[in-house]
Amino acid sequence: MSGAAAGAPRLRDHVHGGTWFRCDGQGDAVVLIHGVGLDHNMWERQVAGFKDRFQVITYDMLGHGQSAHPPDERYLGDFVRQLHQLLMNLDLKQVAIVGFSMGGLVAREFAIQYPELISRLVLMNTVFRRSPEQQAAVMARYEDVKTGALEDGIDAAIRRWFSRDFVRGHPDVVNQVRTRLRKNDPIGYRKAYKVFATATDLDGTLPIACPTLVLTGQRDSGSTPEMACALADAIKLGEVEILPDLRHMAPVEGSGLVNEVLAKFLAVPQNDQT
Repeated sequence: MSGAAAGAPRLRDHVHGGTWFRCDGQGDAVVLIHGVGLDHNMWERQVAGFKDRFQVITYDMLGHGQSAHPPDERYLGDFVRQLHQLLMNLDLKQVAIVGFSMGGLVAREFAIQYPELISRLVLMNTVFRRSPEQQAAVMARYEDVKTGALEDGIDAAIRRWFSRDFVRGHPDVVNQVRTRLRKNDPIGYRKAYKVFATATDLDGTLPIACPTLVLTGQRDSGSTPEMACALADAIKLGEVEILPDLRHMAPVEGSGLVNEVLAKFLAVPQNDQT
């Protein structure tokens, strides 16, 4: 980058095909996909923890952060194609993918559509086969998003996502998340939230061929341990780990434990899969 200080870390900030992304580090590529209403910044603790061992790629999903806001309605396939285009533009032949919440839906569908491009998959704090009550709750939140009642929704999200102790002890971190939610483009957020809220799953197994780790917090009320266990059971090479005492924002509140679990799972080189 022109004007960069001599000796500064090599950092590429680009936009490819309307997608803003960032690469840190070198080695096997690991792609981190954020959740609905958030952006690449939610992964800062994972980037810091893994950039010495991996090429860590974070990006903003369509309608989020600095990425493009296409005018048409949004579908899950749009987010999958965005990821595929990004990997093709970066000339990456195979990657590990970690998807959080809605990012887990994108990662899961990507693994089904492009099995040759993915070495390992982590589905973190994501949803699977919501119960009727869970579906009604997320659709009620979607109606709030549609009507623009965002502030009450943000307060409720903070209560669901973080423990009370973390909110009291780390107000700066929580306020960063709150600010990100407030800055969302209303139309882009609505379109993405509809994809998240209307995601459905059929019974049966998922055609995912790579080793897969399913993670969630013990106290995550939206992406429950029961969901995580069912999701892992539906994947041939799936395994599950429940993170004690954590709620939805496990990569932030429980970054130390999350990084430890991820490091163990991602330790197998991509050219040495079993």
